[in-house]
Order: sequence, then structure tokens, then C-alpha cells
Amino acid sequence: MNLLELCVKKLGVCFIEKCYEPLHLKHYDIGESWGRIYQRSVELCTCLGGEVICKRARYTVCLRNHCENDGVCRIIEATGEEVCGCKSGYIGKYCNINPQEQCYRDSGAQYRGLANATVSGSPCLPWNSDLLFNELTVDTVDSATLRGLGEHAFCRNPDQDKLPWCYTTSDRAISWEYCNIQPCSKQPFTRRDPVIAATPRPSRTPARTPVCGKRHKKRISRARILGGTSALPGAHPWMAALYIRDEFCAGTLVSSCWIVSAAHCFLSNPLQSQIRVVLGQHGFNDTGPNTRTFDVEKYILYPLYTQFQPTLNDIALVKLKKVNGSCAQKTPFIRPICLPGKDTTFPDHYCCKISGWGHMSEKANSYSQLIEGVVKIIPFDHCSSPEVYGSEVRSGMLCAGSDSCVDACQGDSGGPLACECDGVSFLYGIISWGDGCGRSGKPGVYTLVPKYADWINSVIKRSKKKTTANRTKINICIGNQCQR
Repeated sequence: MNLLELCVKKLGVCFIEKCYEPLHLKHYDIGESWGRIYQRSVELCTCLGGEVICKRARYTVCLRNHCENDGVCRIIEATGEEVCGCKSGYIGKYCNINPQEQCYRDSGAQYRGLANATVSGSPCLPWNSDLLFNELTVDTVDSATLRGLGEHAFCRNPDQDKLPWCYTTSDRAISWEYCNIQPCSKQPFTRRDPVIAATPRPSRTPARTPVCGKRHKKRISRARILGGTSALPGAHPWMAALYIRDEFCAGTLVSSCWIVSAAHCFLSNPLQSQIRVVLGQHGFNDTGPNTRTFDVEKYILYPLYTQFQPTLNDIALVKLKKVNGSCAQKTPFIRPICLPGKDTTFPDHYCCKISGWGHMSEKANSYSQLIEGVVKIIPFDHCSSPEVYGSEVRSGMLCAGSDSCVDACQGDSGGPLACECDGVSFLYGIISWGDGCGRSGKPGVYTLVPKYADWINSVIKRSKKKTTANRTKINICIGNQCQR
């Protein structure tokens, strides 16, 4: 009796049974056929009535052996399927699973054991899951089988991380975690394994790689907040949630202790004790295991900001109060964005990203999970024309919008307009104001951050002379096109 049958018996439930193939560690549907090499015999098996029926099959030798760990390869003549015969200690369709492997060596790139749970106890998703349509999977990674990936949910390290990990689900969103598996004792490792080049990733031309503006390599957001799509947890690790009394705004982490936000979020002059900042948040007002919550030491509005003209100079700095001697520490879900220099320019029609927890429509009154959208920078002359915003758009502002009704909305205020160049994201704008949400011909208006770069850095430097905001020099980035 296989594992699935035992579960059915214990739970007392009734559904269509499947057949379990222990050599592949896989269940097959009724009527489904597959090949295998069992006790040196090449067999063609079929799932019939919940039972596995296998018969010897005629075969030929494979022209190219795809089987790993010295496995032999045969082709079943009737179906053309390549099957592997594994040497002792290995199983799996390609002999790439070692059930006896209980720990990992080095970074775990060659780990082939059966661990399938994360450090928090969450079950791993299969590497061929339909939910992972845009992540590291069997279909998207070069030499997937050589990296240990397959139609299974076992922990692996296919991207040269520091230890085995897997995708999982958290609050109905796709996330990932390191696995609950221990490193082996440091003993000589004699097994010869194939050397696999790392999956290519974008590189910057400067020798010194910036520490800001980089997502964790597994937190690539889906290429596609009103009209936007749900963001992957950690896809915008610089996002900050600001709970101000009974109000809500967003902000952007630019260094360990500093958040950039919109000045109009603080029009009510709240006390520092009435402000709470959450980093690493995915769902609105959700402080899960990936989040860190901070009190506020102080907030500073731009000196020329006035409540009588709340759209002008709409920028503020928020300093986090240290916890155990430090502020935000970098994790896959919490990382600072890069600040642009005062001369940084992204050209008209350049595609940037906005993100936030704001209302999903103009008349909505509830918040959401983190949503992202792609918008284009709109020429200043067009945005300041009489048919758009006229003289309301001033120096120090920029407009951005989309042909597909992507726009910021209530609750997104203070959040980032992040523009990327060579794989590094820069805080180019701050969500400030607009005429409604997603109205035709009325794009969002943003505070132009480069104009205030010197002020931001001077405030941060004054606060702690040895600490500066994360800056990477860039004057202009070209060649960007929106992804659909």
C-alpha cells in the first residue's frame, strides 16, 4: 500500500486513486503510462484501477545519455521515451535524487536529498508548479536537471545561494524560504559532480557593485495600484508602510535608518509616538515573519513645504528609532533603494515602476496586498499643457502614466516611482497627487527626487556624519522599453 492509499484510508475520503512510482517519487493518473528500468529490465508501466501494471519493453540505447550519477539510458521503442537505470543509492527520472542524503555540503548546490520543508515549517512547492510561471523552475533554468530540479518539491540550490531553499506559499502569495536542513560536518567530499556555470544575471559596468537598489536575485517581480498586478513578496524590498494615527501612507527605505515619503502625509502634525513604520510588509497591516516594525525618532519636512500649497516640495524624511542599537538590517525582503544624484535624468517615455497598498479603485475604501504597475515618464510640456494640469505642474514635479490605466490611488502617497538602469533601481519620484485615480488623460504627478537629492543627503549626513545615504552615480539611462 503506497503513501497516497494510506492517506485515503486514514482520512476516510473518496477520490480517484493514483498510482505511485517509487523509482520516480511520483504519482501517475489512471490510464497514464511511463517507462522505467527496474532490476535491470526495461519496463513500460500503466496505472490501471489504482494498480501499477508493468511489462517488459523492447528498447534501444540512447544516442546521448541524459542520466546522472553514472546512470544508464535506454529508449523504449514503443513510445520513444528515454528512461534511466540508476546505480545503487540514486533514484528519480534522471537518477538525480539521493534518499540517503541527510545534510548538505558547502552551499548545497549538489544536495539531492528529500528535504521538502522550510525553516518555518511550510511545505515546498514542486519545481514544475504552474504557480511558478515566472520563477526559477524546470522550464526557466538552464541545465535544470543538472541543478537538481525536476517534477518534485525537494529543497535545492539552483542559483548559487548560500544554502538549499524552495518556493512556498505565504498568505496566498508566492514566496520562498531557506530549508530546514542541516549542513554536514566538514569532511572531504569525494563524489565527482558536474561543474555547472551559474545562471547569467545582469551586470553593471562599474567595478564597484552598488549595495542599494538591488532586489534579492529570487525576488524578480512579475513583468506586467490601480490596474496593476500583485507583486511578489520582496520584489520591492525598499517599500515602507507608514501608519500615522488612523491614516496610512507609503515610503521608501534609502538607508538603514531613513525613509523618504511625501510631506502631505504629515499635514496633521502627528507626534512621533503616533507613527509606526513596517518594513518587509506584503499584505496591508500584516506583520508576518518577514517584516520589521519600527518607532519613529523624528520626521523632517522640506523647509519650503507649506500646508497652503501641499503639492509643492512634497517630500519628507522619516528617521527610524533604533532597536538594539541598529535600524533596518538587510534581508531578502528589506533592502534600500538607490538615491539619484541631482543631475540624474531618466528620459521621457522611460518605463518605471510604482508600487503600493492603496485603494484598487477611486471609490474603494479598503487596502490591498502590495500591487505594482509599469508607467511611462510623460514629457513635462505635455503634462503642464492646459488640457492636462496646466500651471499646477511646477518645477520639481514629474508626470508618469500608462495607456492601460495603471495609476496610483489613495493610500499610495509617499511611495516610490522606481526607475531601473542596468539592474539597479533608483528612487526617481515620490507618489504625490493627481486628478482622481486612473482617469483618462490625467496621469499621476510625482515629486522629482533628483531636485532634492542634496537636501536628503545633507539631512542624513547631519544626523550621523559617518553615515550617508546609498548613492550610485548615474546621469542618464537610455534604451529602456516597457514590458507587456
